[in-house]
Amino acid sequence: MKYIKIFLALATSTAVILGTSGCSSELSDQSTSSERKILSYDQIQKEYQDSVKNLEWPQGYIAPNKMEGEEKGGAYQSGYGDSRASLYFECAWEKEWLKTYTTDKGRANNALKQLEKVPQMGYMSPQRADDATRRVFADYLNRAKMGDPSGFQENVEVNCP
Repeated sequence: MKYIKIFLALATSTAVILGTSGCSSELSDQSTSSERKILSYDQIQKEYQDSVKNLEWPQGYIAPNKMEGEEKGGAYQSGYGDSRASLYFECAWEKEWLKTYTTDKGRANNALKQLEKVPQMGYMSPQRADDATRRVFADYLNRAKMGDPSGFQENVEVNCP
């Protein structure tokens, strides 16, 4: 939970800093690229929408069509739109696991399978997340694999839209 808050705070701070000085493609591009670009509002929305299209979502879940709350005149670091889409992905699958882990083992196992992708996603890369963030997520995932919902519950309550 706190790791997402920290991540969002860092991402927001970066966007704000870039925005005040006048200033986020496919997952594979985002996960390995250390070169960062400054993108416009429209470009960051496209990056978000491209990431949403490339991600697999739980049955019945519909990700928002666009990011809300970003300023149209702002400038954003590449990866920001992908990070926001990835956060929705993580939250959607954690909610799916929490909803099904006691009632539908197949769906719950599929949720865990999807969540196992998170550590390899761009928003968890060393360029966009710190070691503590990755450790906390790994702890939450390991707890869920042992049938303990506490980590995902905490994250969903505190950090998920």
